[in-house]
Amino acid sequence: MSKKSKKLEEIKNMFKDISINFDDINDNGITEFINIIKLTKDDRYQPNTRHLMSDIIMIAFFAIISKATEWKEIESFARKEEVWLKKYLELPNGIPSHDTIQRVISILDSKALYENCLKYFIGIIDKYIPKEDNEKDVYSIDGKTTNSSSRSSLTTTKISPLNTMSVYSHNYGVSIIQDYIDGKNNEIPMGPKLLEQLNLKNCIVTSDALNTQKETVKSIIKKHGDYVLALKANQKNFYNEIKEYFLDNTFLKQIEQENYFDETEKSHSKIINRKYYLTNDIKWINGYKDWTGLKSIGLEIKTIENLQTREVTEERRYYIVSFENDINNFKEAVRKHWGIENNLHAPLDIIFKEDKNKTLEKNGAKNLGILRRIALMILKLVQVFYNKSMKLIMYELSLDFENEIENIFKLLKPELINQLKNT
Repeated sequence: MSKKSKKLEEIKNMFKDISINFDDINDNGITEFINIIKLTKDDRYQPNTRHLMSDIIMIAFFAIISKATEWKEIESFARKEEVWLKKYLELPNGIPSHDTIQRVISILDSKALYENCLKYFIGIIDKYIPKEDNEKDVYSIDGKTTNSSSRSSLTTTKISPLNTMSVYSHNYGVSIIQDYIDGKNNEIPMGPKLLEQLNLKNCIVTSDALNTQKETVKSIIKKHGDYVLALKANQKNFYNEIKEYFLDNTFLKQIEQENYFDETEKSHSKIINRKYYLTNDIKWINGYKDWTGLKSIGLEIKTIENLQTREVTEERRYYIVSFENDINNFKEAVRKHWGIENNLHAPLDIIFKEDKNKTLEKNGAKNLGILRRIALMILKLVQVFYNKSMKLIMYELSLDFENEIENIFKLLKPELINQLKNT
């Protein structure tokens, strides 16, 4: 099981014994959020526009967080909630059609939109849990495919599925940057491009074996970060040498006296044991200097016992590491990496049905994906107060949208919620 967001867990613990009465809070953050959305540049020819871009973005956002998944559903939601929407939006010509919503969402600068919302979101979390000097974070790189956005050449012109490459922050529980790629193999050059846009100081970057590449480690070290990168047979000779090294029990016994960690946990009907080994004995590896910043190699041995069948399985994973003599940071990075799948990719598919979205127009699909990620970051924050699943929160939104969404945005006002701790 992957680790949850560090800061969101801290907020949850901070308020676990505090009951929030929403009627006592007179202000919500909806207007403040709309002002963030208004920072998105509108490049349309203004004399021909009938609807504000910020209005259309907010309509789509509100609809998505209330379970809408398609353009017609977004329009239907807006028409049902038109009276309430006019409390916050200008809507000079009423509710736009689904064609207009699709066209405008498809042309907006989603990168700037996401950056503005991310800054807003992180600012809220930092008000709840102030950022410490030299605070460590783990950033994980991984790609995600939206399978239903493709079409087979047997039925129509072949359209490749949408692939999104993300860098995920485990402290904040959000993707801090993402971009779109033409196919799974193009993840390899995309990783360094994303990392070079970030300040990686005090960050450990993790990835699966596909993204364990020499250019990737070079980018991480260049941006002052560290790395714990999985290693498999795509780096054939390098991988085989390290694998054979860790098969020698003499070396493992020696490492157990120096940099070793052992932990066991029960998960449902299974007992899971993890052993972590880290060594800076690397000078024997052929070509180790080709990997910028390489200082250690690591091993995780994961043993799973099924309590019902008594079947025992063992998995071994190998890693290259840019630091030495820090088994705690090594095992935390290894455990946290799976969070990008469990806490980002899975909710997008399970909660927002992203993998079933059939939008063929790629910019429209990309920008809908950005709005889902913005909705997800907000739901993840308010979930720590509700103590309910995100799926249930969205269901309750669909039943009583107007009251529930205003309550959600009240939780995005830390200066008001923090007062409850002192009363």
